[in-house]
Amino acid sequence: MNLLKEFQTYVAKEGLFEPKHKLLLAISGGLDSMVLLHLLERLNYQVSCAHVNFQLRGEESMADALFVKEYCHSLHIPFFETSFETKKYILESGEGTQETARKLRYHWFNELLNAHSFDFVLTAHHANDQAETILFNLFRGAGARGLSGILPKNNQLVRPLLFATKLDLEAYAQNNCIPYRSDSSNNTDDYDRNFIRHQIIPKVLEIKPGLIGTMEQNAKIMQATAHYFQEQISSIKKSICSSTNGNLIIDANKLIDLPFPAYVLFEIIQTYGFNISQCQQALEAFKSNNIGAIFKEKNARFLVDRTCFMLHTQTNIIQEATIHSLPFIYQVGNVSYTIEESPFSGFEEDVWWLNYSALTFPLTARAITHGDRFIPLGLNHHQKISDYLINKKVNLFAKEEAWVLTSEEQICFLAPFQISDAFKITSSIQQFVKISIKKEG
Repeated sequence: MNLLKEFQTYVAKEGLFEPKHKLLLAISGGLDSMVLLHLLERLNYQVSCAHVNFQLRGEESMADALFVKEYCHSLHIPFFETSFETKKYILESGEGTQETARKLRYHWFNELLNAHSFDFVLTAHHANDQAETILFNLFRGAGARGLSGILPKNNQLVRPLLFATKLDLEAYAQNNCIPYRSDSSNNTDDYDRNFIRHQIIPKVLEIKPGLIGTMEQNAKIMQATAHYFQEQISSIKKSICSSTNGNLIIDANKLIDLPFPAYVLFEIIQTYGFNISQCQQALEAFKSNNIGAIFKEKNARFLVDRTCFMLHTQTNIIQEATIHSLPFIYQVGNVSYTIEESPFSGFEEDVWWLNYSALTFPLTARAITHGDRFIPLGLNHHQKISDYLINKKVNLFAKEEAWVLTSEEQICFLAPFQISDAFKITSSIQQFVKISIKKEG
């Protein structure tokens, strides 16, 4: 293979970048990124290099950083470097080493993009990486998007070596005397990707020598499939999804009438960490009337309700507030409650009225506590708030965002549902307190 010529052809065919663009190359010092740098230099692209030291391999990591820095300086290539205490971030995030490192480096690349007006970030992923990624995603149960593998261009992230195999890069490096460093961690099977690389792909290549090329073609097919599939999913989402108070609401009855409802649901919520098995379980819970069943991931919760599924991505902590005077704004999640003295202007949705003269300041806004009771409007006896919410069939997420306004420890308002009958307004009332809400986001 004439790698230089094939590189030019691939960049042009895929519309990856042009000579006028400012390129930032993610360079590790390994074979792949050093070959990519050589190609870019030979074709006179405007390229700068960025190196991340994750401090995971001691002196080896330091030697990698020094190697790429000296190499770039010798060719007068603009060079950026940074380092992270990666083990510290791993402990804080609870995520794996590779996922943590990925997030750290791409966050830094985005900072460089914005600070120095680069057009694209380039990485040296090649055809073997493509095959590994597809197999990795297949084994963990990915959908059409995951089986699309690595995209040649994803917004400002570009991978211009996906056409080439590892053997192609090795031959080019040898023929052009390109120096590079070897990462010892790539030689172990400690990571799933390494196991696929060292154990699975070589075995498959024994019976299917053209595997790498076949996987690249499969990636192209799945990228096209995923594109048109996502257009269909977007159309379906518009017909069955809505949003309330920051929650994604999915009409369960419309969903189960669709062909392959579990897979449609998976495509809607998989970006929050949910898998196909959880989607199947959620549908079974709804069909069996298991109302209140909840599925949890790190940053989201998925609730089976009476007529719908609810996806909740916020955890609201209701802070207690003491209200000495009005007006006062009380924030709960993405909802702002304005409490103010106001002339009566009529009843309307999301507006409640209290008898000002029945209140004793300071008032307290707080979370609901076990055993809280109040007198719902129209009744003459106390009722447990927990019973009131059950009778009203309030879902779990709405319960978590409910709070109470108290006056001398008497509950005068259960937000955002009902005022206490003891604090209601009548025709003889002269002063009024208006409570209204504004939903943000």
